[in-house]
Amino acid sequence: MRVDYFLFWSWKLNLAIRAPQLLAVFVTVTLLGLVAFAATRPEDATQVGSVDESGFGNSQNSDPGSSKSGSSKSGEPAYVGRQVCAECHRENFEQHAKHGHAMTFHHVPETDLANRLAGQIVDGGEGFGSYHYRQGDDGELFAQLPELSELSELPIEYALGSGHNAQTFLTLRESANADSLGLEHRVSLYPGDRLAITVGHENKTANSLLESYGSTVHGETVDRCVYCHTTTAQITGNRIDNLVANVNCEKCHGPGSEHVALARQSATPPPYSVGKADWDVESELQLCGDCHRLPQGLSKSELREYPDNAVRFQPVGLLRSACYLKSGRQLRCSTCHNPHVSTHGVSKADHIANCVSCHDESIEKHTICPVNATSGCIECHMPAIDQKQGIKFHDHWIRVREND
Repeated sequence: MRVDYFLFWSWKLNLAIRAPQLLAVFVTVTLLGLVAFAATRPEDATQVGSVDESGFGNSQNSDPGSSKSGSSKSGEPAYVGRQVCAECHRENFEQHAKHGHAMTFHHVPETDLANRLAGQIVDGGEGFGSYHYRQGDDGELFAQLPELSELSELPIEYALGSGHNAQTFLTLRESANADSLGLEHRVSLYPGDRLAITVGHENKTANSLLESYGSTVHGETVDRCVYCHTTTAQITGNRIDNLVANVNCEKCHGPGSEHVALARQSATPPPYSVGKADWDVESELQLCGDCHRLPQGLSKSELREYPDNAVRFQPVGLLRSACYLKSGRQLRCSTCHNPHVSTHGVSKADHIANCVSCHDESIEKHTICPVNATSGCIECHMPAIDQKQGIKFHDHWIRVREND
């Protein structure tokens, strides 16, 4: 008993003597833990990114996890950002940087648009007046209608589109209900810094003070508009949360954290995304058609009459083409298009070569054009259809046209 009592007090005395040393060890371990946590903490997906390859300067564009991999707090795969994809896919990364997909969404105050457009005046047409454009102190761009006593100016917050054809302006507003509310501006930007009426707005009228500046878009319509021009985004009132601007790698391939983690551990990681065994033609058509539209996205009358503006929705035309139907439904978007390469960078000769590869007169089973087997394919079977304001889209309903 006395031995136990002696050992107890000896232990207490030893602890008191070593307390400062133990405290120092505890503090050191705690600090090391905090440093490790900070080094592995996922980046905030709403942070403002740096200058990207779009050529429009800074965007409100986070490329989250530029050097991270793993999973989100929920255990689901997390977004890592296109810079991480470049570690192994440098060629695709560099090709994509020149693609329209890499420049589809711009936070206007973080571009040079205000500097370029300030001072321009555009006639909005009957019932709308003239729009004046001015630059704010912090790079904001404002549309003004000086004749209005109320709402005489409106900020232009976002510009949607690569600029190859146009950029459409969007302003978000607080909604009276839970639905998103946006304004698609009556005036859009066309190549050469030309401001003119947005295609489709020619015959619209203003039904409210806000619509003096354009057309209001509500709920799923504006949500989908932002969704299809970004990698991730969530409209919350008059702001966008979790914004990763532009259509980057993970828009099509999905969050890449698990793939990246496996690729860093092995030279032969398991198949991912389009490399999986269950990835097929239907998977690709559904992916591209999610934003480029599928037949169910058009009305019955549009599908029946196929008006000129339907050519904007390439999968709709492709799915009714003999080239698709007679290929055993194996023709897909990537049969002719490298998804990482801009069509603007592909020569006409290369496009024709795609056609000839399936209509080769040296191969007996191929269907051969009786007019010209080696050229003129595009003008005859996929002509560019005018959409106004100098915009043209090639018709992907590949056929012998009735008027030819």
